Amino acid sequence: MRVILVDDEYLALSRLNKLLLEREDCEVIGSFLTAQEAIDQIEIHLPEIVFMDVQMPGMNGIEATERIHEVSPGTEVIFTTAYNEHALTAYGLEVLDYIMKPVTRDRLEKTMKMYQRRTVPANLNVAEGPSMIIRCLGMLQVQLHPNEPPKHMKFRTTKIRELFAYLLHHRNKPIKRDTLLELLWPELDERRGISNLHSGIHRLRSMMNEFMGEDKMVIRYQQFGYLLETGEFRIDAEEWESRLNRLSLLSSSTVAEHRQTSDQYEGKYYGEDDYVWAELERQRLHALWRNHAMQLAQYYIEVGQNAEALTLYHRVQQFEPSLEQVGLALMKIYDRLGNKDPVIAQYNQLVTALEQEAGIRPGLEVELWYQQWKQSNI
Repeated sequence: MRVILVDDEYLALSRLNKLLLEREDCEVIGSFLTAQEAIDQIEIHLPEIVFMDVQMPGMNGIEATERIHEVSPGTEVIFTTAYNEHALTAYGLEVLDYIMKPVTRDRLEKTMKMYQRRTVPANLNVAEGPSMIIRCLGMLQVQLHPNEPPKHMKFRTTKIRELFAYLLHHRNKPIKRDTLLELLWPELDERRGISNLHSGIHRLRSMMNEFMGEDKMVIRYQQFGYLLETGEFRIDAEEWESRLNRLSLLSSSTVAEHRQTSDQYEGKYYGEDDYVWAELERQRLHALWRNHAMQLAQYYIEVGQNAEALTLYHRVQQFEPSLEQVGLALMKIYDRLGNKDPVIAQYNQLVTALEQEAGIRPGLEVELWYQQWKQSNI
């Protein structure tokens, strides 16, 4: 692999060059004392790897790395630094690794192995085990094996959690840095916001590698922003909607599959966090589930399976207690079953929900049905 070195300290350049010359898999094609000189050559030669010092006069390593991503997107950057605090900033950019000076042979070997793992062709890097799934319906969870229960993802802060959720929401698409700054740190000036973002990206990458396995899901720096590549992971909301769309016409031979699909809706999209930016998708997916569940409940009523219809209507009611159509349907089912107390309870519950949510009474259809029922039954 072709390598370019950039460091304003001649001794550091010389030491790293010597270590790389010992390796049969590396060819150092240039060593430069300034970032601008290096970028001119990187644009021409498109090396596989650039070792970049962070703290340099003029254009520093961080600025140079952003420029390298523009002129040679396939080049991996490895930071070398004498300052540990640069590590977080380094990981905020899309860099392969950072190495503390002085660079040692063992530490260099670790970095080169990391590069080799990343460059394995995708078709050779697929895990042999079962595919993994990220759950966004209800609680944010990850399931690494189908025979194991899903696990809650642990984030150090709510900002990092929302950063992951937002990147996952826009998975496999680049998100501009300014968009993330405005979303997560609108109160901070640009310099402090960028610092927080870089730190958050670093912590998120570390958490993902620890929790999901190294490079199973990656965040890349791209087009002055970030892109979350989900890799082998499947997304439950995406798969649930796909199953719903593939369902055949509801009938006695397909009702079991319809019910299974309905039951697989485990809650509203990012319902645990209630992010404002996810509201449209949350409402869209929930409307798909609600409409299907109510069609399925009506089918159960038509074939005389009142208990199954009750279960579905009650589940819809748990999400939306003020839906008059659901409240009325439940009252009618309990009436057919000869259960008076639940009819009264359902009416009172609907009155309370509508009053609390909108300050209104039930509509004419509900009131007429209930008053006629009262006259006949109480």
